[in-house]
Formats: sequence, structure tokens, C-alpha cells
Amino acid sequence: MTPRLPTEPADAAAPTALGAFLRGVERRGLVFARLLAGSREAGDDALAWALERFAGEAGRIAFGEWPRRFWSLLLAAPALRRTPSDPGWDPRFEWLSRIGHGPRAALLLRLVAGLAESDAASVLGIARPTYRLGLQRALPHHADGSADVEAWQALGQAAQDMQRALPPGSLALSLRLGERVGDGTGDAAPPRASGRQPAGRGVRAALWLVALVTLGGLGATFVAIDRLPEGLDEAPGHILSEPLSMAEPPAGRYADEDALALHPDLGLLLDGEDQDAAAADPAFHAWLVAEARANADADAASAGVAASAAAIARPEPRSRPATERLAALDPAARTRLVQRRDQWDALPHAERGDRRERWQAWHDFSATERAQLRQVVAGFALRSPDEQAALRARFDAMDASERHGWLLGPDLGADYPRLHPLIAQVPLDARTALLEALRGLDPQARDDLAVLAARTPPQARAELRIELLAIPAAQRGRWLRRTVAPVQ
Repeated sequence: MTPRLPTEPADAAAPTALGAFLRGVERRGLVFARLLAGSREAGDDALAWALERFAGEAGRIAFGEWPRRFWSLLLAAPALRRTPSDPGWDPRFEWLSRIGHGPRAALLLRLVAGLAESDAASVLGIARPTYRLGLQRALPHHADGSADVEAWQALGQAAQDMQRALPPGSLALSLRLGERVGDGTGDAAPPRASGRQPAGRGVRAALWLVALVTLGGLGATFVAIDRLPEGLDEAPGHILSEPLSMAEPPAGRYADEDALALHPDLGLLLDGEDQDAAAADPAFHAWLVAEARANADADAASAGVAASAAAIARPEPRSRPATERLAALDPAARTRLVQRRDQWDALPHAERGDRRERWQAWHDFSATERAQLRQVVAGFALRSPDEQAALRARFDAMDASERHGWLLGPDLGADYPRLHPLIAQVPLDARTALLEALRGLDPQARDDLAVLAARTPPQARAELRIELLAIPAAQRGRWLRRTVAPVQ
């Protein structure tokens, strides 16, 4: 029910931040509420309810939180939480009648409220990936599942037209609310008489004092005061120069120990003391593992059998923090580490980035994958120089993107060309979870995922990644099989 508000004089002034905020948000809120409910009456009641409660809470909320709080209150309005008796939408918004309340709210928070993805997710009380998935499902699409860009643009234009078509009288509610909370109590501000009120005696005295100080400063500018240094006329070119005093020593510096412990590549430098041969070029060695599997190379297989016991028995590097490993070094090892640090810092930026990427890829491999790479490295060392050169030439002849894909390991590297559309351009915060999910799939599931990635248009691949990660690990294979080859 629309709250009863006190009437106030038309010329009452309320130039407050709250009044300005309410005037700026009411039109969008009214359009949002009407389109969400599919009812003009329900939308009007919801907006009135939200405006009144927001006006009472605004004084206790930081200004930066106002937009999120307002839209949260509007969504919580009782009129929007129950379905109207006979909802209906203008033909321009016919698409909204086809989707549920939740997806419709996600769509309107972006289309009408204009909220960023993070703010809209916060208003709905869900995670950003969940909001992104809901928004993608709510967007207009063609029969084949691809996005209908023209329909989306038409919805946005219709929403703007609806806001511009609102009569001026619909803004009276927020204007009166803004005036009511001018003193922060929520009570109506007393009417102010028209015309200027005479200034108090203290105000007039302050104005006279400011005027006198201003006049005194203006008069001081006409007083000739010679502040030029002596000897300026005799100086060459009328320029005096004096040597600067010796700079004082800095108040403090990083100690050598601290500088070493804070180095961003400390873990890489520590591993350099006893670097695993298989870690020197993990992409090439992962490709060798796949080649040995595919070709059943007798030499590689026999060499792998001979080296398997030593490779598997070799303990994995300890997972202690790098600072603890640094503290355990003896003086000689610490000196060598400092030398490696200086050599590392002198390398070109691109080379450091390449080595850092190889080191990170090696540490992302599972213990089984690292053991496989050690086996194939042992077998590769037994080959003749000509065979080694031929294998290296074959690897170098690949496309750079394909070579880079082998950094994912011998299993995912073989599937990288097919999974590239799904893996490429994934945000860093989601890449680790995605790779873990892919490594947990069996070969059949990865085949199904590759088929699904090829069928999915680029604009829908983010939704596919979200759905894949949302499925429990034990059920992903069955889900992919049913999605690719549904039972008729």
C-alpha cells in the first residue's frame, strides 16, 4: 500500500545528497519494478515501499553503498515478492514474460538499473559466476541458442523510452521523501518563509573582518620589498649557483637477508640449485611422453623401464615455504643463491617470463606426470645425437600455440588443440579450477568436452565453463556423455 506522506510547500528547498539520489534513481526504479512484476500497481507500490525505507536507513549507510542498498530494498518489496493476479507486459517487453522471476531480475539489474556485474550479484546475494550464468540464460536468443543482439538492443531502447515517457508527477514521491529527511530524523522539515532572512550580528562581523584582511593583502602587493640575493648582478649570466650539501644517509635499507627473502622468484631460484633435468623444458618432454605412447617406441620404452625405478623412487621436492628453505641454507649455499639471483635479475624480461612459465608448469604437473617426464628424459639421453636433433626439429616445427599447449602436461597437451577454444582467454582466478577439472576427466570425457566446445559459439563458452565446474567431479563424465549424445 502506498504510504501516506505529509504535504509540503512547493517552494520548500531540500538540496541534500539524499534528495538528489532519490530523484536520480526513482525513474529507473519505477521502470524496473513495473517490468519485474508485470504490473503497474505492483511496481508503484514496491517503489514507494523501497523509497520510504531507504530514506529512513540512508543516514546509517556509507554513501558508496547507497545504490546496492536501494536496489536490494526494491527487490525485497512485498509487492515484488508475490505474483500479481494478472501480470502482463507491453508487446515491446514480450520476452520478459518467457523467463522466470530470477533471470528477469538479473536481466533488469543490468538493462534498467545499469549495475556492474559485481554489484548486481551482490544485490541478488549470489556469486558472480552464478549471476553471469543467470544473465546469459535471460538474454534473448535465437532458436539455435545464439544470442539475439537485435532483440537485446530493442529491449534496452524500449526501457529508455519508457523512462522518458514517465509523467513529471511521478517524481513527487521521492522529492517529498528527500525533503523529509533533510535533518536526518525522518520528520518533515518546517516550512521556510519566502524572502531572505537578515544575517546575524556575528555573520556581519565576520564579513567585515574578511573584507579588511583582503584589502590589507591587496595593499601589501604595492610595497616594494627587495628580496634579491646579494651578488646576483656580478654573477655570470646573473645566475647564482651553490653546491648542494652532502645527502644524508637513508634512514634505513633492506638488509641483504630481507632483500633475498622478498625476491618474487625465490622459489624458482631455490630450485635452481638442484634443478630436475625434466623441468628444464617441460613442454618438449611432455610431447616426448605422448610420442612414446603413440608410436610405442622400443628404445624409449626400454629406457623408460630401466629408469622407472629410479624416477619413481626419487622423492618429490618438499612443499615447505620458500622462506623456510632459505633459512635452512648453509653460508656456501646462500652465497650461490645470491649469485643466481644477480644473474637472474640481469636476464631480459622476456626470458625471465619464459623460464618462470616453464617452472610454474612443472610444479603444476602431478607426481605421476613428473615421473613420466623423468623416464622419457632418461630414454632421450640414450638416443644418438642425430635422433635427438630430429625429435627437437619436429617439436620446433609446430605452431607456437601448439608448443605452448604442451605446458599443460602429456595428457592435456595432446588434447590442447581441441580444447583450445575452451581454455584460451580464461581469467586467472578461474584457470586453476578449470585445469584441475580437465585433469580429472577420463579420455572419453575429454573427447566429449572437445565436441561440446566445438559446438558452442564463442559468446556461450563462459557459460559452458561455469556449468562444467558446477557439476560434481564424479558426475562430469556422465553429464558430458548425456549432453553430447542424449538418449533418444
